Amino acid sequence: MGDETSTSASGSAQEPAAPGAGSVKQQISNLAALSLRATVPEVDVEPIVEVCTGKFGDYQCNNAMGLWSKVKGSGTSFKNPNAIGQAIAKNLPACDVIESASVAGPGFVNIVLSKSWVAKRIQDMLVNGIKTWAPILPVKRVVLDFSSPNIAKEMHVGHLRSTIIGDTLARMFEFSNVEVLRRNHVGDWGTQFGMLIEFLFEKFPNWEELGSQAIGDLQVFYKASKQRFDEDAEFKDRAQQAVVRLQAARMAGWLPDPKEKKFPKTSHVGFGLVLGADGKRFRTRSTEVVRLGDLLDEAKSRSKSELLQRLTENGKIVDWTDEELEQTSKAVGYGAVKYADLKNNRLTNYTFSFDQMLSDKGNTAVYLQYAHARICSIIRKSNMDVEELKVSGNISLAHPDERVLGLYLIRYAEEFCASCFGWNVMWWALEKHKVPAKYITLIKDIYDNVVTSVRTSDVDTADFPIKIGLHQGSALSPYLFALVMDEVTRDIQISHGVCSLRMMWC
Repeated sequence: MGDETSTSASGSAQEPAAPGAGSVKQQISNLAALSLRATVPEVDVEPIVEVCTGKFGDYQCNNAMGLWSKVKGSGTSFKNPNAIGQAIAKNLPACDVIESASVAGPGFVNIVLSKSWVAKRIQDMLVNGIKTWAPILPVKRVVLDFSSPNIAKEMHVGHLRSTIIGDTLARMFEFSNVEVLRRNHVGDWGTQFGMLIEFLFEKFPNWEELGSQAIGDLQVFYKASKQRFDEDAEFKDRAQQAVVRLQAARMAGWLPDPKEKKFPKTSHVGFGLVLGADGKRFRTRSTEVVRLGDLLDEAKSRSKSELLQRLTENGKIVDWTDEELEQTSKAVGYGAVKYADLKNNRLTNYTFSFDQMLSDKGNTAVYLQYAHARICSIIRKSNMDVEELKVSGNISLAHPDERVLGLYLIRYAEEFCASCFGWNVMWWALEKHKVPAKYITLIKDIYDNVVTSVRTSDVDTADFPIKIGLHQGSALSPYLFALVMDEVTRDIQISHGVCSLRMMWC
């Protein structure tokens, strides 16, 4: 970036209209907009603010070069882009958000956030809840059509990615205070429904009394009705008449008419295939499509076996009830399947592997759930009043690793926003729905670095991690950061449909 000069953020412009609202990037953009209006009032320009990837700042305003191309030769007093950058830095409003601003190269304005402001933003979230970090999105209502089950057949592995991605996006939009309408297109009302209806009436005249037990295995029932349809002309005619009656019900107003153009415009969100170990579509050994229910049952069964082995080996099996074992196995198994999908690029295929997704090592749901449980263990073993600690505790970012963690934590809203919408193209960020999965892994790793740094530099570590101690006189309470990590990690897991396990293995 070249040599840079520094200036304090001490302009005379007024504070933004809604301080504290929106993500950190949105707040910095508001401040940059005020500075731009003061710097070049004759030019209407939107602030270009990005996370700074260099060592000179936390955020960067990149408007100088673009402005120079607009004002040069027009009698402006600015001599080059760097001069415009210097003016932008000088005109940033004085506030508690910015510690300093510096200019590098052809006018890149690098902004350093105040450590005390970062700490205060984290503290406010602890007191007021994670919802205060919800991003402000440019929409009020979103319609999500996902999963697309065929009610004439059982759901199978082909429904997996659509269901997981759709449900996750719905949860994320809901967290962002957007009204979400979840919709499932259940297939065309065609011959197959008439076929199933007539076969049901024929096989089970008293089907109302039997309820769901009448059909049992839907896949087997469907194949039997299809065989009857192909071989019996009289049955085929009755099935077709059943479709006519069904369509008549639609015309009578009992069902919505698809010809009415009252549906919102949609954007298709594509995704790759789920593959087996052979690199082909994931199927059973008998080449049958894997039923979704069987897949989830297998995930739960494997996680339960692993959990039982772990608890037996560490002697804690006696402390667990059958209900707790069942709930935990379900949370771990289902969470592993969901996270294994979400951590991959949605546009590419991925290989389904129970062994990989249920591993407690690497980038897996099990590992993150375990890390979260360890954090909760620190909180529980402290024997402190958590609610009192939130109010009376004090977060300080004295250690460099603490500041790094703090910066990534307050970018929470930005990561959510990037995964819901792009700024210019409405559905751009759907290609990046995996960002929070990366984000949660990243902050967990940074948190581990903080714990390691504080632990290795602390004088008294005999009772670590119950009492980490303070680093170089810092007022940071490790329990407060544990509470922050608990809040953020749990919310991201919930938004992804991955259950958080506060007590697991602790």
